[in-house]
Amino acid sequence: MHVRKVGTNIGAKIEGIDFGAGLDDATIETIAEALYAHQVVSIDGADMSPEQHLQLASRFGELEENKTDQFGDHPTVPQITVIDSEAGHTASMWHADETFLENPPLVNLLHGKQIPPTGGDTAFVSTALSYEGLSPKFQELIDGLYAVHDYGSLYELAWQRGREMGPLVADALGKGLIHDHPLVREHTVTGRKWLTVNTVYTRFIRGIEPLEAQMLLDMLLRHMQKPEFAFRHHWSEGDLLIWDQQAVQHYAVNDASERRVVHRIAALATADTYVGVGRE
Repeated sequence: MHVRKVGTNIGAKIEGIDFGAGLDDATIETIAEALYAHQVVSIDGADMSPEQHLQLASRFGELEENKTDQFGDHPTVPQITVIDSEAGHTASMWHADETFLENPPLVNLLHGKQIPPTGGDTAFVSTALSYEGLSPKFQELIDGLYAVHDYGSLYELAWQRGREMGPLVADALGKGLIHDHPLVREHTVTGRKWLTVNTVYTRFIRGIEPLEAQMLLDMLLRHMQKPEFAFRHHWSEGDLLIWDQQAVQHYAVNDASERRVVHRIAALATADTYVGVGRE
């Protein structure tokens, strides 16, 4: 196996993995080490089976079964979520997945099943680099603050664009898919601090005046999208793309020339996984 850096600050490709020969513990540990070092890694997974997808994902945490009705279900493996552009499955906003959960996913593993000849890239920004790019005084200001993350915010964004989503906003609130998280957390493996707010699910920063909170949130979201914090993956069919949600946010570029289908498995945090700055 060989790990080749493909981005300046984040992103690497792991070469030489033979899924036909099976996945042993040493291979899985090498993948995990590369992931934590580079935050996003890709592997040629054309021969990877759904069972191996599950096996690899289980290294990183408890495997999630789809918590929402946003995407499609796999016919035989409940932990696999099917993301299909023909079904209108898009995520063309900067976000980390499911931060409305009390314990959001730690790691995402996406397997490219049907990839268009052009378009459909996945872009990433490093939330760790974003935090490190703030001045020490600003870091001190936000350490210890909390923000509310709400699944209904996703539907509300669509509602603002003219779609009739009001009942779904109410339904999301009724399901209790709303939790608060520290603005800054410490990575459970690397120890680096990273920013948790995102454009899709973060509703507001609590505990300070609303005008101040909105200005602070807007500034952080703009800061996080600086190109120097970014990396863009150009898909090939069969790619296995793995990213560390404690280190990056992503954006599915909605410009695919043809149908795009990927299979996703998320490894969830447990109750004692995350350490928030300022939280006992």
